[in-house]
Amino acid sequence: MKTKIGIVGCGSIGTGIALFLNKDMREQVCLCALADKDEKAAQNLKNRLDPVPDICAIDCLIGKSDLVIEAASVEAAKYVLKKAVQEKKDVFILSVGALLDSDDIIAEAEKNHVKIYVPSGAICGADGLGALSVHGGIKKISLVTSKPPAGFVGAAYLAKKNIDITGLTEEKVIFRGTVKEAIANFPQNINVAATLYLAAGRKDVEVCIKANPALKRNVHRIEVEAEQARINIEVENVPAKTNPKTSALAILSAQALLRKIFSSFKIGS
Repeated sequence: MKTKIGIVGCGSIGTGIALFLNKDMREQVCLCALADKDEKAAQNLKNRLDPVPDICAIDCLIGKSDLVIEAASVEAAKYVLKKAVQEKKDVFILSVGALLDSDDIIAEAEKNHVKIYVPSGAICGADGLGALSVHGGIKKISLVTSKPPAGFVGAAYLAKKNIDITGLTEEKVIFRGTVKEAIANFPQNINVAATLYLAAGRKDVEVCIKANPALKRNVHRIEVEAEQARINIEVENVPAKTNPKTSALAILSAQALLRKIFSSFKIGS
């Protein structure tokens, strides 16, 4: 029997996931429903799919689905998490910031035998962090994220702090702080920080965000100091063609995790 999947959010990531499921995983899954606050976006995606999913409200989508995929926003993810866990439906979260204060939700998920999936997203090395977190040997994690200025268009934090990055001619630090501060101020830009935080067993991350007009790619530099190992990772991501705030690797990572979930052969911890 095929697993019924619903997708909340029909932007660049939701679309990439839907098309992948429809083409590459149609033997294992059925994409049964879509939801988006922009009904036109949902309709546009629906028109590209065969078989054709329903467009419905989030509660209806959760009711129809065995696995609910959130690809919308932190606010939507918080609602989807709570509702899906209550309904005993597995859930796949892209807006990782929704999980930062989630101990109660995770406890309820365990009680209800619900699985919560989080892809690695725009970074590599989540497996290594998970391994190092087993015995609490992580001493320090730092993340420097640098993006072209277009990747920060519309960020309310910049207006609040009177930071102008229009016509920028050199690299500019626009934020330093904790993971929770980064997620609160850059919810569409800094999923990487939340993923590192969770993969490391909720060890805080020193976050620095830069706008750099010389870049054509999103660059993440990660340093981890632990008793058992030192990890240095640099990832240069090509922005998704449909949305400069989204990394192409984030979409591929979600697709890879979905393939892993439904595969009998799994690589990686």
